[in-house]
Amino acid sequence: MITRRELNKVMSLAFASLFSGASSELLAVQAPPQQNSQDHGAPVRPSPPKPLIEEPLEALPESVASLLILNIPAHNPSSTRAFTGHQHSGPVFAYILEGTIENQVEPDPPKTYAAGDVFFEPTMHVHRMLRNLSETQPARILVFQIVPNGKAGAIAVK
Repeated sequence: MITRRELNKVMSLAFASLFSGASSELLAVQAPPQQNSQDHGAPVRPSPPKPLIEEPLEALPESVASLLILNIPAHNPSSTRAFTGHQHSGPVFAYILEGTIENQVEPDPPKTYAAGDVFFEPTMHVHRMLRNLSETQPARILVFQIVPNGKAGAIAVK
């Protein structure tokens, strides 16, 4: 369960960045050495997470704000499943609730985030990789995103 303090922190950062026009990451994290982490086989197609809340934004009447929790199962190193790349039609703000993940959004190299860390994904940047670094524990991410009306939140890329 997310605490009120955690929710306030991520929402404050998200709104401050959104309304100040910031388009860079909220928190600079030292990137780990780049590795070839591509798996081969059928792409992972998790069902989309159900939003916790969605509301129109008065300041952005053509968009909807969405808050959801993304659950990422423990990493199975023998799996042949691969992450499917995508782009988001609006900005994404993420707060790591539990676990440690590796994430890559172009043009940046992969970065590691642990519980309490935050990251930002600019609109239409290609999200190439997201994986749970634990082989035993799931990871959970609180995601706040803004999606233009009538557009999908995530758009697959090749």
